[in-house]
Amino acid sequence: MSSTEEPSSAPPTVIEPASGALRASDAEREAAVAALHRALGEGRLDLAETDERVSAAYSARYCDELPALLADLPAARATGPGVPSWAELWASLVWRARILVSGDRTLITPTLRQQRTAALIAGLALVWMLVCAVAGAALVGS
Repeated sequence: MSSTEEPSSAPPTVIEPASGALRASDAEREAAVAALHRALGEGRLDLAETDERVSAAYSARYCDELPALLADLPAARATGPGVPSWAELWASLVWRARILVSGDRTLITPTLRQQRTAALIAGLALVWMLVCAVAGAALVGS
């Protein structure tokens, strides 16, 4: 702009989106990208197609652009037969530890009390290891 021109006092032009079009948020883009990465991990997409769709997801302006990127993929399940919860993993770990210690494979799944006891013992073992590591480091350092 030259020094002889006066700055325009007109308000900036606002671009109206098509009716019903809403801007996509970063969280919505990230959710779409996570679904694409999940599909890549399941073998539903190859790396090149995932890369292409991820780029399109990150460059999407409106929410209605994102479902098209996921239209040919199955909906994600929060938890299912292949995705155990943390409680199920802990119960399995305690059950397997009981079998390892006792050698008896006929044991039933551990009770909640047994799981809590195992958690307490694991926590105490961790504290003991940390105490021994600090004491050992102090002895070596002196």
